[in-house]
Amino acid sequence: MKNMTRRDTLTGLAAGMLATTVALDAEAQPAPAAPVDRRPRTYDLIGQAAPATDLERFGGGRLTQTNFRGKTTIVQFWGIWCPDCLADVDDVAELNRLISRERKLQFVGIHTRGRYGRWGGLAPFFAEKGYSFPVAIDDDSTAYKAWGIKWVPSFVIIGADGIIRDYTTDLKAGSGIGVQGLLAKAKAVAKIKGRA
Repeated sequence: MKNMTRRDTLTGLAAGMLATTVALDAEAQPAPAAPVDRRPRTYDLIGQAAPATDLERFGGGRLTQTNFRGKTTIVQFWGIWCPDCLADVDDVAELNRLISRERKLQFVGIHTRGRYGRWGGLAPFFAEKGYSFPVAIDDDSTAYKAWGIKWVPSFVIIGADGIIRDYTTDLKAGSGIGVQGLLAKAKAVAKIKGRA
């Protein structure tokens, strides 16, 4: 075994102490915080009548709160400026297709905030993507505010009596409820039994 000099001994001790100090500092430091998920989990308007609404429909006509009576309605607040909304748009098209088979259900999207990204409007977006589902226009965010929406996409389920019964965000991100999960919620509100 090699003879250690005083200098070698001190160098070894210093290195050991440094390693211990670094390890203790690492333990003392809190781990980085996980990203905050700001998606709302509750919705203040459940149990209340759908807010007064009067919006122009894409393609013509108006959307008013009278449209929410007689059928259980899924209302989606969304925008083509929103990455989560774009992630859900294939599912929304599928949801609308499935709902169109159910006489007790209906779907309408409300495009909000008046931002259209590279498309400049809904017509070029729908033409490029090949989608077709009902949409009302809320460019000044009046409906967004009246409905107390805090996140897009948000899905509000309104009973045939015009009362808000359920709420969720996102089909893929966040809750990850998916088309079948949202459809099951709407069918439960409408008291529809059977196939999904």
